[in-house]
This record gives sequence, structure tokens and C-alpha cells, in this order.
Amino acid sequence: MNTEENTMMKEIDKETTSSSSDWLEYYEDVKPLLGAREIGFSRIFQYLNTIKDPVIVETGMVRSENNFEGDGCSTVLFDHYVAAKGGSFITVDIDPVACKTAKRLTTYAEINEGDSVEFLSTLSGHADLLYLDSFNIHNWLDDWEASGHHLKELFAAKNIIKEGTLIVVDDNLYISNEKHSDKKFGKGRMIYELMQAIGIPTYIDGYQLGWIWEDTI
Repeated sequence: MNTEENTMMKEIDKETTSSSSDWLEYYEDVKPLLGAREIGFSRIFQYLNTIKDPVIVETGMVRSENNFEGDGCSTVLFDHYVAAKGGSFITVDIDPVACKTAKRLTTYAEINEGDSVEFLSTLSGHADLLYLDSFNIHNWLDDWEASGHHLKELFAAKNIIKEGTLIVVDDNLYISNEKHSDKKFGKGRMIYELMQAIGIPTYIDGYQLGWIWEDTI
């Protein structure tokens, strides 16, 4: 390597280190604001850190600025992550207002307006992270429509789910009472039951649910 190439590589290393430091500083600032999602996001980013230029696909976008306890905070977090670490970030939402908000709050996100199931079925290639959060849930004990929608998203995304794809669904709770003994409810319930049935272990088990796909299943 000549002197010019060596200098160039040092500059690239410097930029990469700076970007990584910027990301860590940013994430440490917002982490206390994530509430029940803090553990889940920490595991997500820990996993993404093992992948060079990860491909992130999200359903459901940010709906309000600086609301890190909900309303699609993942959109802002993933955009910051890709800005610092590299990779690509694709997101879809059927709500045109959410799309406008996402465009205003992000720099690197590829914003798509439309039905998430239809959109996912058009994708090819692979996703390193598939983050599903597109259907609002209003009653935790009546989650059939919401969890069914996210199961449809999972099947629609079959062309981009590969060995090692991390699949995460937001908004889930364990409910334990006289009728329900530690039963999982929320957007990811049907996917949770599917993964249990086919033997894929749970990687994130909390308000967010996550699994690392295995092609051997």
C-alpha cells in the first residue's frame, strides 16, 4: 500500500470510528426514553452490529417527533443507525401523514406509502432485520386482527427472509389472571405461536418479540 492509499485508509477508519461514536452517544441519550422497548432494541442493535451493511425492513412508521416510548420510534432509531453504521433501511406505511412525518424526520430511509402486506410481497433479495409494527392494537385481549395482520406480513415477506434474518414484532404483553396463565397477547401472538410450533427459539422475549430465522426448519 502506497503513502496515498495508507492516508486514505486512515481517513476512512477515522470516519468510521467517529460515526460509531456518534451512534453510541445518540443511543445512550435516547435509551432511557425507550421504556419497555429498551431491552428489545439493545438486542436488535447488538445483532445488527455483527453484520456489515445490514438491510433493515420495517412496517409502520414514526407518527410523532421525539416520542421514543411509542408511535414508531423505531423509524428514527433505524435511520440514525444506518447513517452511522451503513446499510440500507426500507419502511412502509399505509398512512400518508405518517409517511410525510417520516420523510421529515429521516435522512436515509426509503419511504414507501401503501399496504404493508402487498408491499412486502414485491420485495426481493434479503433482509437482515424485519421489524413488524404496522397495525394498531386497541384491546390486548382481542388481538386477533392485529396479530393476524402481522402473520400475513411474515408470509408476504418470505422472499426476503433468509437464514439469519432477525424477525421482530412490537407491542406484546404477558397477561396472567384467572382466565389466562402467563399467556402472550399482542401484535406478535400468532407469529409467537408459529415459531414455537416449528421450534425456532425466541431471541427477544418482552414487549417486543424476536426470532432469528433458521432455514433448517
